[in-house]
Order: sequence, then structure tokens, then C-alpha cells
Amino acid sequence: MSEALLSEPSSLWRRLEMGDAVEPAVTAVGAGLAVAGVAAAAGGYFPTSWGWTALAFLWVTALALALRETVELGISDLVFFGALTLFAGWVWLGTTWSESAPSSFLEGQRVLVYVGGSAAALLLVRRRTVPALIGGVLTAITAISAYSLATRLFPDRIGTFDPLAVYRLEEPIGYWNALGIFADMGVLLALGVAARGRSTIARALGGAALAILLPTAYFTYSRGAPLALALAVVAFIVFERARLQLVTAFALASVAPAISVVIASRFEALTHGTASVDAAAHDGRPLALVLVSAGLVSAGLTVALVRLERSVRPPEWLRMAYAGLLLALLATSVAVAVARYGGPLTITHKAYDSFIANPKLDTNNLNRRLFSFSGNGRAQLWKVAWRDVAAHPGLGSGPGTFEQEWYRHRTLDLKVRDAHNLYLEQLAEVGPFGLAFLGAALAVPLVVAPRARRFRFTGAALAAYIAFLIHAAVDWDWEMTAVTMSALLCGIAVIASGRRADVEEHSFALPLRLTAIGATAALGALAFVGLVGNLALASSTRAAARSDWQKSAAQARRASDWAPWSSDALDLLGQAQLHQDNATAAAASFRHAIAKDPGRWDFWLDLYAATSGRQAALAFRRAYVLNPRGDAG
Repeated sequence: MSEALLSEPSSLWRRLEMGDAVEPAVTAVGAGLAVAGVAAAAGGYFPTSWGWTALAFLWVTALALALRETVELGISDLVFFGALTLFAGWVWLGTTWSESAPSSFLEGQRVLVYVGGSAAALLLVRRRTVPALIGGVLTAITAISAYSLATRLFPDRIGTFDPLAVYRLEEPIGYWNALGIFADMGVLLALGVAARGRSTIARALGGAALAILLPTAYFTYSRGAPLALALAVVAFIVFERARLQLVTAFALASVAPAISVVIASRFEALTHGTASVDAAAHDGRPLALVLVSAGLVSAGLTVALVRLERSVRPPEWLRMAYAGLLLALLATSVAVAVARYGGPLTITHKAYDSFIANPKLDTNNLNRRLFSFSGNGRAQLWKVAWRDVAAHPGLGSGPGTFEQEWYRHRTLDLKVRDAHNLYLEQLAEVGPFGLAFLGAALAVPLVVAPRARRFRFTGAALAAYIAFLIHAAVDWDWEMTAVTMSALLCGIAVIASGRRADVEEHSFALPLRLTAIGATAALGALAFVGLVGNLALASSTRAAARSDWQKSAAQARRASDWAPWSSDALDLLGQAQLHQDNATAAAASFRHAIAKDPGRWDFWLDLYAATSGRQAALAFRRAYVLNPRGDAG
């Protein structure tokens, strides 16, 4: 019976695809829910979100394999997915040589999200549904940004305060720089829709979305994200053929939102960390009206441009004069910048010196932060990562091990887990082979893009993807699955647009279909095991935080049963036992945790607390060797 269902899936799938509007709508809704759902779950950073996200993606993949008669796949699709799958396999293989196998298992669970999401998108997205994919991603980013912006404008009603963020916008993703690049990818997609949308309404909505996205990006006070945005805009303009129309559309759509950002910067209670909630709410309401007005103006100017494009065909001399004017404005801007800040070499030297020196940033007036080149310790992070590369040139130290390397060799009292550079961190952790697999996958959309130039949204998707690739070189975007999946979906949009017109839809032979479904089911089982283990571990952590040691111990045992690679579960069990006055059992649990992950200095410190005499002294000494500067938290 199952063979019959798999060999003749077309009737059910055709019922799902009846009508030209159904499939694009399903694509848009699916992409929107995927991005918004993960973004709302703290950006998909924590392990508890990886299991259900991967399961959802893999379930969709299995349904597509089982029900869809044919798929539209080209060589580029297979190269992209094959390289990404090889990278994921390399990460899982890295658990066998890793200095911290438990950390590597967690990295493997995260990468399942990217494999599952990419598989589902490649199977379901066709060339004709690419605009729907872009629309769904843009809608999700705008919705998340709108909520985030509302926490700044109406802090008395939906605001949250995180002392670590120092009044920088971060909710619901949980990290200000990640929210910054997330919103900026939305800016690029919105600019593309405003300039290249098929309908007047779509273009107007793209322009209006900028009144949400640009202020959101501004209030994160991220410095890397605006740089990535600027470079991506340049790439967007260079990539497109109708550059004059594109620049005009950009200018008209963004002028009012840009002015609203300038106005926002003048509200002291919204830009100073010492402001009270009442003062912020007082300033937030009038700014909300400004942003609504900016959205209406942006939409109106975009509609006016649409009508002008349909009714006026400017002569060639006028186009040349307009292009000359734009070049003159650009040259003037460059001259003013050189006069103010010096030439390229001077600016480079100043930026480098500031980046290395890490001058203290103003945490009160956050506007000043935007004009600082301080690297916030990145130079030191990268130095430790390069040291790791030199120490493990072949296979790397193992996926997810940078945190332990940092504590062992750091020169700053910073508590970090990642090197703030995707490419350098992967080179250090998974070696040149792992980086080559990842680099090959990430390069596919860039290679495919030139032949997809004729499609209206390729430039926007490519620009958003490029912004992510640039920003990933200075931050830990890869660990934020909402940000990375948004970028991968943009990359897949480029790949799908670049499928050749003569590419035929391929049908799966029954053995291949069954094999693919079996592999998907196996990955789903792995994701489910990880989900149960991570949920139990999170429950144990919450119970420990409220001193419910009995429940913490029970959940830690459950986590250890479902995730036998987990050392954190054993450490939590030991902490619960220690607080229940069972030092002997606690010491045994700590030793078991150390056996799984001997590089964790905090485990050795826990063992020190549970023992005495020579054993305690040895444990303390080992903790000191693994973290000579002590706790940074």
C-alpha cells in the first residue's frame, strides 16, 4: 500500500497545487512562518529551539518527497545542498576528534536546522514562486522588526530591559547586532520590492516597510550592520542593469524613513541609556506618529514613481544629464568625507588603531557609539582563533570548541562563546576541509547570480545574502538560526531564479524516493532525541535557578538518558546532589561530566567545591590552568 502511495503521489499534490495562486501563497506563508517563528524564539539561538525547528523542516521535506511527483532542480541546487550536507556530516564526524565532544554534538544539532530548511526550500521553491518566497521572508522580518521597535516606542506597555544590552534594541531575537543585520536584510528586500515589485500595491508596501526596518536597525546601534548594508547596496546597484531607475526608486522610498531616523536620534529619552521608562514612553508616542507618516510618504512617493515610469519615457540626453548629476553628488560626498576625515589611508589607519585599541564606548549617549571603530575585543578573539588554527592545522580543535580555547588563552576579561567571525572560527574548529565544504555551499548563489539577472528580485535577494556574508565575518550570525535561515532562503531564491529555462522537472524513482525519505526520517529521529534531551536540560536549569533541587536532579537524569553525550546534564545533577548534602554523589557526577568534557574549567571548579584536601587542590589547579583569568561572567 505504501508503495502505491509513493509511486502515484501526483493526484494529492495536484489538489494542493490547483490554481496559479495557491502555490505562491503557500510558499509565502511557509517562508514567513519559518522565519518569524524562529526569530520569535530568541532568534533560534538556544538548543531548545533547534529540535522543533529541524523537525518542522524535515517533516515538510518528507511530505514533499512523498507527495510531490516532480521537482525543479538544477546542478546548482544539488551542488549547494551537497556541499551543505557534507559540511553538516563533517561537523558530526568532528565529534570523534573534538576536544569537547558535547559542544560538537550541539553544533551538529544546529546544523540540522540548516540542512532541513534548505532541503524543504529547494524541493518546494520554483522559479515562478521566488517572488512569493521573497515576500514571505520580507513580511516576517518586518513583523519581527515592528514588534522590536514597539518595545522602544511603548516601553511602558510591551517594553523589556536587558542590562547586558545597554538600552540597545534586541527583542525578540535577543542580540542587538543580530537584530541589526536581520533588519538590514529586510531593508534590502524592501528596496528591491519598492523598485522591482510587479504591482503598484506591492511596491508601495515595500516602501512603507522601510519606515519600520530602518529605525529598527538604527536603534540596535550596531556598527557592523550599517557597513554591511552599505556594501550590499553598492553590490545591488552594480549587479542591476537599470541602475538609474534603481537609484531613483531607492532614493524616493528611503528618504522619508531616513529623515525619521534623524528625528529619532534627537529624542534623548530614546537614545540615552540613563532614560527612565516614563521618559522613553513620552518620547516614543510622537516618534511613532513620525514613523507612520514616513511610511505613508514613502508609499506615496513610490506610487508616484510607478505612475511616472508608466507615462514618461525620458530622452537619452536627460538620462545622461541625470546620471552626471548623481555622479557629481557622489564625488561631492567623497570630497567632503576626505576633507572631514582624511584620505583612504588616513581613515584606514585611524580605524585600525581604534579597532585594535578597543577604546571604551559611551554607554549613555548611544549615538556616539555609531561613530566608533572600536572592535570590542574582536582583535583579541581573532588572535586566539588563529592560535587555535596553528595548533590544529588539519582537522581543527572540534566544532564548538572556541569557547574553551578562549578561556585558556584570552587576554581580556570577556565572556564569549564564538570568535565573532564565521570563517575564521570554522577554520579553527573544523579545519580547512570543513571550511571548504561550507565555503562551497555559500559560494553557489554568488556564482549563479549572473545568469539570474533577468529575474526581477534576484538583485534584492543577492544583496541581502551578501550583507549576511559580510556581517558574518565580524559577528556570530551563524549561531542565530533565524538570521542564517533568512540568508539561506535569500540564497536559495537566487539559485532558483538561476535555474535554466530548459531545466525540466525531475521525477524521483521509487528507490531513490524511499531512500531520501528514510534519510530524512533518520535525521528527524536525531533531531527528536536532541529536542527531548535539550528540553529536559533546560527544565533542570530552571529548577536549579529556583532551588528546586529534587526536580533539577530528576530532569538532569532525564537529559542524560536522552542525550548521553551531554556533560552539562551530569554537572547539573552534581550541583543538585551537592545542594542536597550528598557530596560523594556530587563528586562522582562531576567526575563523570569531566570525563566527557575535560576542558570545561567550571566543571573542575564544581569538583573542587565537592571535595577536600588533595583532590580539591588538584581540581582547583586544573580549573586555573583552563581559565587563568578566573570567571569573566
